[in-house]
Amino acid sequence: MGKKKSMALMILLTIVIVVLCALTVFPAFSVPKTVVKWNPAVLQYDLGTDLGGSYYTYYYPQGVITETEYEALDDEKKESYSSHKGLYLSDEDKYNIFAGDEVSADFTAELQKAAKAIANRFAECGYSDYRVSVVDDFAISVEIPSSDVNAATAMSRFALTGEMTLKKGGEVIEQLKGKDAKVTDLIKGFSVKTQYDVAYVQVELTRAGKEMIKDIKGSLSSSTDAQNATDQSSVTSLDVVVGDTAMLQILSDYVSSNNVIKVPLAYDKDKDYVDMVAVLLKTILNEGGNGFDIQFRTILDGEIRSNKVNENTLTAIYIALAVVIVALIVASIVKMGRFGVVNTYTTLSYLIITGLCFAFISKGVFEITLGSILVFVMGLVLTTVLNVRVYDAIKKEFALGKTVESSVKGGYNKTLWSVIDVYAVLLLGALALLIGAAGLQTMALQALICIVTGAFCNLLWGRAINFTFLSASKNKYQYFRFVREDDDDE
Repeated sequence: MGKKKSMALMILLTIVIVVLCALTVFPAFSVPKTVVKWNPAVLQYDLGTDLGGSYYTYYYPQGVITETEYEALDDEKKESYSSHKGLYLSDEDKYNIFAGDEVSADFTAELQKAAKAIANRFAECGYSDYRVSVVDDFAISVEIPSSDVNAATAMSRFALTGEMTLKKGGEVIEQLKGKDAKVTDLIKGFSVKTQYDVAYVQVELTRAGKEMIKDIKGSLSSSTDAQNATDQSSVTSLDVVVGDTAMLQILSDYVSSNNVIKVPLAYDKDKDYVDMVAVLLKTILNEGGNGFDIQFRTILDGEIRSNKVNENTLTAIYIALAVVIVALIVASIVKMGRFGVVNTYTTLSYLIITGLCFAFISKGVFEITLGSILVFVMGLVLTTVLNVRVYDAIKKEFALGKTVESSVKGGYNKTLWSVIDVYAVLLLGALALLIGAAGLQTMALQALICIVTGAFCNLLWGRAINFTFLSASKNKYQYFRFVREDDDDE
């Protein structure tokens, strides 16, 4: 490649790198005299509990109360409760907690089963950083990142474990009043669809379900009637109910001509809320629609608490990352000269690619945690270390008396397989964690992004940048800070 073409390509590459860096990490600011605010990609992240704070609460089965609630009872009522650690358990038969003088094994097993199902709901809803565990043997502790706009709603809704049924006008429909009738006879699934910027839950019906909705459709109110009604009790709808909570309200115009039900719940930008509703309904339906034998008390807003993270903490982390990146850039230029500039471009390319991947993949797959930052920094350092290894190999080739071009080619060739080996081992390790290590799948996925990006930068991108810069360089010896030592033989 000629020097002019190389120089033009260098300038173009520099502009692209600068623009993408700005898109990724340039600090947020408000545009003067407008309502427009600039937000970089790093501010689009869903943050984990350690970086963005969390909501937490406790799910108490009906019949299980806290010490504070126990102390508020009158003396006669207290006699029906037995203490266990920090909780009090009712011996009333309707709660089915005790079998004789001991806590029923079925109650304990059902609580564990419900805790597992609740954890699965958060996982299916896209949370990667969440904690669901049984505490004091008979309550469930739940903690999820507060960065998600629907976090508190999900925490409240996912406590529902009751039976699913269909009600029209507040009464269970005739098709489900039989002794052996169950909701799975009518509904086979729920899915989320979008159309015209609206997200909705599609109720997938069985053949019997289609017959049912065909018979009922004519007696349902329309959405226009529902909006104009001054008394909602006058609105007739078919409701999908979990326990005592109506999750979907089906009106006549939500049923298409071929008896497909589509219930609009939010605009497309709030699709996460619709996903949450669908996940809840699907998990109940997967249990046969029967729910669990354990029912949890309603979670009130005041029972959802927050752990806030100091705003200065996140700022300090960003500053520390900036210091690390600048230090790597400066150190590489000091050690390797203009080849250090090549490392600067690969470092910034690594930052851009991983930063954008974390921003746009994280929305549906994971939250960013301290572990994410650690994986990112390790990949960042590794790309620089391997570039230094290539530089040292080029120096050794040059010391043998080869030309600069031949030294560069030899240095890259002699380090090729060692670099491939490093990334192959890391890749296999990340895949092993992704497949087999419970609780580490998120970090494994983040590590995969960093490993693949690092391999691209070291094996392909860095080499291409070096070829371009070297072609544009007038003094190739100075490019690598080489000094040819000639023997003076007399």
